[in-house]
Amino acid sequence: MNKIATSLFLILSVFVYSENTFNKNTNLPPALVLSYSSTNPTCPGLNNGAILATVTGGSLPYSNFSLSNGTAVVTSATGVFSNLAPGTYTLSISDAFSTVTQPNIIIIAPTDLTTSTATTLCAGTPTTLSVSGSTTGYLWTANPADASLTAANNTSATPSVSPNVTTTYTVTSTSNSPSANMVTNGDFSLGNTGFTSDYRYLVNAGGGAQGVYGVATTAVSWFQFFPSCNVEHTTGTGKMMVIDGSTLNAGNDKVWGQTITVQPNQTYTFSYWVQTVALPTPANIEVKINGVVVGTSLAPSAECSWALRTYTWNSGTATSAQIAIYDKEISSGGNDFSLDDISFTTNVVCSLSKTVVITVTPRTTPAFSAVNPICAGTTLSALPTTSTNSITGTWSPALNNSATTTYTFVPTTGQCAANASLTITVNPIVAPTFTAVNPICSGATLAALPTTSNNSITGTWSPALNNLATTTYTFAPAAGQCATNGTMSITVNPNVTPTFTAVSPICSGATLSALPTTSNNSITGSWAPALNNTATTNYTFTPNLGQCSSTATLTINVTPFPEFSITAGCDGTDFVLSATGIGTTNASYIWFDSSHQNIGNTPSITITNQGNYSLELSNNGCSEEKPITVANILCSVPKGISPNADGDNDTFDLSNLNVQQLQIFNRHGLEVYSKSNYTNEWVGKSNSGNELPDGTYYFIVHFASGKTKTGWVYINK
Repeated sequence: MNKIATSLFLILSVFVYSENTFNKNTNLPPALVLSYSSTNPTCPGLNNGAILATVTGGSLPYSNFSLSNGTAVVTSATGVFSNLAPGTYTLSISDAFSTVTQPNIIIIAPTDLTTSTATTLCAGTPTTLSVSGSTTGYLWTANPADASLTAANNTSATPSVSPNVTTTYTVTSTSNSPSANMVTNGDFSLGNTGFTSDYRYLVNAGGGAQGVYGVATTAVSWFQFFPSCNVEHTTGTGKMMVIDGSTLNAGNDKVWGQTITVQPNQTYTFSYWVQTVALPTPANIEVKINGVVVGTSLAPSAECSWALRTYTWNSGTATSAQIAIYDKEISSGGNDFSLDDISFTTNVVCSLSKTVVITVTPRTTPAFSAVNPICAGTTLSALPTTSTNSITGTWSPALNNSATTTYTFVPTTGQCAANASLTITVNPIVAPTFTAVNPICSGATLAALPTTSNNSITGTWSPALNNLATTTYTFAPAAGQCATNGTMSITVNPNVTPTFTAVSPICSGATLSALPTTSNNSITGSWAPALNNTATTNYTFTPNLGQCSSTATLTINVTPFPEFSITAGCDGTDFVLSATGIGTTNASYIWFDSSHQNIGNTPSITITNQGNYSLELSNNGCSEEKPITVANILCSVPKGISPNADGDNDTFDLSNLNVQQLQIFNRHGLEVYSKSNYTNEWVGKSNSGNELPDGTYYFIVHFASGKTKTGWVYINK
């Protein structure tokens, strides 16, 4: 039977007699007798133990039953003490004459899980947990989670773990076993108490009767004609209920009964032992719970033999079980039997849990001073075997002064310390590298050479820079670097002047070919400013970078075309075309008519017809031709105008006369119109825009030549 789940049910009968027991005075009351039974808790951690006490003898009234655990005292009028924790108790009761006490009543705690003790260890150190006390298996969990507790070992009774932090390990299990017997005085060790019966109780059956019972060790001690073999079932020396079956009431008289508190929806097991005391007819035993028959069975067919009868019952919604035993046999021949060890139990599942705390001391990391990088082949001093924080140990691998190496420090056993590592950098001997300096031209600025190489080596150069001659310079690395000397040559080229073929003069506007970008002596470059074919220009040639040459110049002469204009107008009565403007001195002239026939070679010519004309003027080999259209060649002043918008003589037209100013006067000598730079604007209106009346008006014409002319003009609308 599982010790965790099983509660030991003890039934002890203790008879404590007062001093009056041996008093010869027969008038004194019988001795006060205190009896009890005890029930242990069902599961570890539960305080549901119980003590049931009864008293006989003495004289009424009795005091309340008193129960003490050494620190607290409780009383009970019924003798029922429940919800008791495991411990040692003392029970007592008094009557008017004496007090009886029963010490050392022990309520035993059910067997619980037993685990390994808490311990302290270094982070990551393996340790074995252990647990015992269950046969249903175990499950370990860790808080916080521990990676070393896995599905492979968390159900073991002895898992090995390696926590890195303080961890609480909890192990759980269950126990499944029958509960303690819930029937009070089921073995009748307390006598005629704890149950009910419709039968009549007799201490001794005497001459015999039906429908009666007694509590005795043997059947024959209760009724002299019963067989002597019929002893009680429990120990053979205890007590049992001996019954002489009833012949009345159709077997509906209750032989034994008791009401027990139950849990709903729980399955219970009811059992009892029965033996036949007298034949020929065995008793027919029926069991009812809450009025419902749960089983019927005949007593054994032979005298002096015990038989176990067992039934299961589910409580459903019930919270109590009213258990009743009946004898349905009513014949008087035989029908005598005994009952013992009546039991009512259920399965108890106990949830078991215990914790083990493993306190973890963090590992100290050994600290060491860094070792400066060395150059390959430099002597390395032995590494210290004691860290700066006092941890001792050893290093591996052996020192290596030819390659960068990481060394591992392993602390000596017995120190809560982690491994440490130290890397010693070994730098190879390298040659400094530099970007080559392009050749320079003699006298060009020479930038200082870098004091740090492309591969990060610092140092100095010698000799001093020389921008006049090709020189080789030596670089000496600064001390403490794993490097050799380096050299660099800088080429200095002499300067050359570029030469070009001269460009012949051109006329303004003539196409000018691009200047060559490579000189006659192979120097490349570019010209500035941009080519200009309208004016003589000096151009500068700038050599491309990287060529040792100076700038050069080239002048391109541009002969401008004559800048002239053609004027047309009257010179007296002649209509004259004339060339005026810059570039006409020492020029040659060719006048053309509309058929492009040469009609003159002088600066001015007289024409007699309107039409299209042109002049070609040449100066220093560059010629220009310009056209002119002559709409009319009128060189006289009109005698009249008819400003009626019919398109004929609507205006006073002087457009060919090169008039500087026109003045118009009425016949009274008053000025009615005036206009500077006049051509043909007057349409017979005054300066204010009013139409002038028809009639004769007088004019004064001031010519650009300085001459004047007067006359009259008639307005006729």
